[in-house]
Amino acid sequence: MANAATAGRLLINQQAALQRGGADRECQPGGAKAFYTPSTGKRRSGSRRSSAGLHSQPLSSIPAGFQRSRLDEGYASLDSPGACASRVSMAAAGAAVAAEASVGVAGVQGSGRVQMEDTHYVGTEGDVFSAGVFDGHGGNAVANFLEKSFWPAYKGALKGKFGEKFALIRATKKTYLQLDEELTAAPKGLFGGMRERGLGGSKCGATAATVAVGTNAGCEKVLVAANVGDSRVLLVRNGEPLQLTVDHTPDREEERIRIELKNPNLKKPLVVNVGGTWRVGGLLALSRAFGDVYLKDYKNKDGGAGGFGLIAEPDVVVETVTSDDDMVVLATDGIFEVLSNEEVVDFVKAAGPEASLQRVAKDLVALAQQKGTQDDITVILARL
Repeated sequence: MANAATAGRLLINQQAALQRGGADRECQPGGAKAFYTPSTGKRRSGSRRSSAGLHSQPLSSIPAGFQRSRLDEGYASLDSPGACASRVSMAAAGAAVAAEASVGVAGVQGSGRVQMEDTHYVGTEGDVFSAGVFDGHGGNAVANFLEKSFWPAYKGALKGKFGEKFALIRATKKTYLQLDEELTAAPKGLFGGMRERGLGGSKCGATAATVAVGTNAGCEKVLVAANVGDSRVLLVRNGEPLQLTVDHTPDREEERIRIELKNPNLKKPLVVNVGGTWRVGGLLALSRAFGDVYLKDYKNKDGGAGGFGLIAEPDVVVETVTSDDDMVVLATDGIFEVLSNEEVVDFVKAAGPEASLQRVAKDLVALAQQKGTQDDITVILARL
């Protein structure tokens, strides 16, 4: 009964907020209803993370700068509203966001793994919605850093940029590269130069896949997707998967060429095929990643240079969201090791438009495990 009463009050507050903002709006969201469902999440113990319940609540009740990044805390209904942010009050924008979309998140530690190395975030700032998944390797220090630091850095870079495609691309690349500089900086202090570089050690790193959705001056929703490594963003358009990201692995010829172009000694290739898998430095099966100082290019104080061509520069795609676009899917490679893009989208579609995205995300993770993946998995589903 308490939940029902709370839901009623929240819906009334949303409607009032929309009415207050209505006189100033030029664009309005189409007839979706606000909703509220109680959290079904349970607390975890220890370092192990597993999929947990999703808590949907009105965005108008969430403070500005909202960010959630733990699977047991629950998530709000989030979306970029169909109203121009410059012409609508924050209260109305928040209510419109809550009325239009929902988000589901699920994750699980891989079997036999010592610790969960996947992390993620979901955040909002004004009328901007953003989410990201991070897949750590060599430890979880880099992935944990990105979970806490990516959105605070990115939301500032995105401010005022949704009206211009190339400004969005520059802001996204700048965020990725600046965070990687922080991760790979030499330790501070008197003896910093003598200590191992890189947060979590020189062999600790992470892949990333992120999205941000905002509104431009023409009241169009704009989506920017980016990644380094093999985590992916899929846009479900007309019921079919459109992969917005690029798998950055040395299996891709263009990535091998990019790396070897900087090789001063072609007799010693920087990318080596080991047991049928191309690896940078013969070690890492990724060509772009955060961290991993031991494979990043460097310059010595005496002018010397070296490295293996690993970079953290993302590929960035900007799309105008249309009525043909239903959802975005973000996932670490634990999903795509055993499921194709088409299988992922078909599974989500089969659940139906009224299905809880939290339940769908959790079931998708379970399916990947049934298919045999032993990797950590994180999935984010967000309706557009």
